Amino acid sequence: MSKTKFPKGAEALLIAMNTPSPNGLLGIPTLIWGRPGVGKSSFIESLENESCRVRTMIASIYDPTDFSGLPIYEKGAVKYASPEWINDFDDYKSGILFLDELSTCPPSVQAALLRVIFERTVGFKKLPAHVRIIAAANPPDLTLGGWDLSPPMRNRFVHIKWDVPIELYLKSLTEGWTEANEYHIDINKHKTKIHTWKDKIGAFLKINPEALHGDPSKESFGYASPRSWDYLIHLLTSCEVLNKSISLELIEGCVGEGTAIAVYEFLNTLKQPDPLDVLSGRKEIDFTEFNDGEIYILFNGMERILSNSKYDNDFLKFSDKFLTLTQKLTLMGKRDVVFVSLQKLAKAGFLTKIISNAQSISSERYSSFMDRITRIFNEEGLVEFIDILA
Repeated sequence: MSKTKFPKGAEALLIAMNTPSPNGLLGIPTLIWGRPGVGKSSFIESLENESCRVRTMIASIYDPTDFSGLPIYEKGAVKYASPEWINDFDDYKSGILFLDELSTCPPSVQAALLRVIFERTVGFKKLPAHVRIIAAANPPDLTLGGWDLSPPMRNRFVHIKWDVPIELYLKSLTEGWTEANEYHIDINKHKTKIHTWKDKIGAFLKINPEALHGDPSKESFGYASPRSWDYLIHLLTSCEVLNKSISLELIEGCVGEGTAIAVYEFLNTLKQPDPLDVLSGRKEIDFTEFNDGEIYILFNGMERILSNSKYDNDFLKFSDKFLTLTQKLTLMGKRDVVFVSLQKLAKAGFLTKIISNAQSISSERYSSFMDRITRIFNEEGLVEFIDILA
């Protein structure tokens, strides 16, 4: 996407709203921040067409019951009647619930919106699975008489900064605005690639555990939490599926400015040998050239190969290499880095599979396997680790 084709933030928004979310629905809830008059609302509303319904709601003019449901007494019990607007999406293949001017919402309306934004639930009725949640707001310093968003509200969104560069505005005066189209993200490809991004973010957090939880008082918009890290994993997977580079904009929007640069630099400097090349012997590894995060990613990748039945013909060969590499790490005092992959293999029946394949190998080779397995998997720290995660 050209820098002058759409407003700043548009590409990140289009990725976020079409990303499969952690709860299995479509779209990561997105909050775009921009000064008045930069086209936030018009851009979102331009996405409406014959198959996509955009329902714009300036949330501050609604009552909390318009989002939580109106309590009614019926047959001895209190039930919640869903508002009529929820039916707006029934005749469309996709939809966008657009919450405009979010920072003008009083706390009572914000509280009612919490469940709507994350669970897509209005009262006790679910929004259709194809409906995405997008909100817009003016920055705090430009919101006269508005309300600060509560930390729980902020943490339910990926935050994107929106602006119209001067060159884009000048271009629009003569050529008009370019019509935006939504991205299509292949769900099956997303499911296949997300494991690697879980490894990468897991590796970053393993060597930076303090980054798991951010301080909302030190960030103006998004901040780190397990939920926002989940968002980031899904978003970075979408970037790969779409053949786009790692987005600092999306990283910052999920975990905040204070953490984003460190994550971005970590991801862009990772050394990533192909785990299949390592297990097959096509690539030799010198662990002194890799940091703990890179080792963590490599071993998780090798674990998935060993657990995949399509590699059964090479299982013993690959297992031999895996055990040899694990022993090398043990001698370096780094086996705790790969405890997670060892735990997964133990739970997946790795040891049983070795034994079941014993008929095809010599007794000497079998003894070598069992000796290494005993040394690796019976170590007290690992046994306790596996028991804790069982």
